[in-house]
Amino acid sequence: MTESVDVAENLGANENLGAAESVTEAEPGSTPRRTASTAVTLATQICRFDDVLGAAAADRLLEEGCHALMDEVRGRGAGADVMVPPTWRCADQAARFPSLTAVVTRLAPMVMTMLGVPVVDPRVSFGFTMHNELPPDARRQDPPVRDSAGPGPGSDPGPAPGPDPGNPHRISFIYHLHRRPRGFTGGQTRIYDTTVREGHPGIAESFRDVQPDHDSLVFFPSDAWYQVRPVASPSAKLLDSRFAFHGRLHSGPR
Repeated sequence: MTESVDVAENLGANENLGAAESVTEAEPGSTPRRTASTAVTLATQICRFDDVLGAAAADRLLEEGCHALMDEVRGRGAGADVMVPPTWRCADQAARFPSLTAVVTRLAPMVMTMLGVPVVDPRVSFGFTMHNELPPDARRQDPPVRDSAGPGPGSDPGPAPGPDPGNPHRISFIYHLHRRPRGFTGGQTRIYDTTVREGHPGIAESFRDVQPDHDSLVFFPSDAWYQVRPVASPSAKLLDSRFAFHGRLHSGPR
């Protein structure tokens, strides 16, 4: 397993850990919410691991995930010849995929140290997501979201989140899977930096696009906004979709 961490410059860089090549900072561009120039911008820290399970185990996990997804699709009233939906999410999959639960649990202490985000009595939960088609039309895209309990952009989010280790949603993670060679284009996870103006957080114009590479795992604070970029799968086949286990390290029971 290879690892990397991306941190704000004023925190210093660990000489043994470099930014992953697939985690790049884009030029400032259009974002859902433009913030005032007087706002303070805080770089979102991320921690990425490649070759997490190994090729064979990752391929098995992908196959098992596809079976779980199609079982759920058919269980909701569709027939055996059901068409592949554009997107789908299977919730609460941690018990079904113990190998992923185990590796996230093992990495948790390191990740908490790297991100500087403590979690009291950390537990792992995750769902399985599939994107076969996610159109580039901005009017049809889901806006950036964050996994913490705070409201999204466009409303008063309240004070900027402090280092509260009792917050149930503290660290988010995304484990990417896809068939090789990759059968889709796009699908990056865009993780935004945060601005703070008068004590209130907002979405910064700066961001990092994390590539959805097979058997890669990225962690980031749950109060950061993120967005899945458009996905196109020319074949429209299930196995040519973008797959990911999207979960959280949180406090208390699963």
